[in-house]
Amino acid sequence: MTEFSKETTEKATYYRFVLVKGKGLKDIQPKIQEWAEIFGAGEPIKLTINKTDFGSWTLIKLPENELLTAYNYHNLVYWFLGTPPEDQNYADYSIGISIDKSGESTYLIYNDYDLREKIATNDDVFGISEKNQKFILSIPFDELKASNNKEIPDFDKFLSDTGINLNEINTKKLNWTELQIKVE
Repeated sequence: MTEFSKETTEKATYYRFVLVKGKGLKDIQPKIQEWAEIFGAGEPIKLTINKTDFGSWTLIKLPENELLTAYNYHNLVYWFLGTPPEDQNYADYSIGISIDKSGESTYLIYNDYDLREKIATNDDVFGISEKNQKFILSIPFDELKASNNKEIPDFDKFLSDTGINLNEINTKKLNWTELQIKVE
């Protein structure tokens, strides 16, 4: 089995999604707008992002765009967590799902506050590849470290525990609402 690595996440063969939910999450558009203003590095940006309700989650489908590098995408997943209590619009849970178009290296990243206190730093998220290679991803440093921690669940168990069905996410049957994100 090939080692899952940071380079794997940087392949251009992914459909990228973010699942968010939380009592403090009022509206995803200002969060994405704020993120685009910071990560756009002063360049004009025009993104069309799709969203839909997905059970108790809000599902966000990201376009293929040069701004959405793996690094920026991982930052966006993390960005939804905000900085409560100062931040009045944030998610309690944010999951990034990258579905590999070639079916080789689908992976997900997610936040887990309890687990983060035990084994990671404040700015890390956890990841699992579909082949159950587990990792910890440092958001600011863009470093991926393999992990054998038993508290990071297997890929399929994570999906069933959270009620996420990848086939439903990747279907054409969802009713999407378009959000226009512009930075002048």
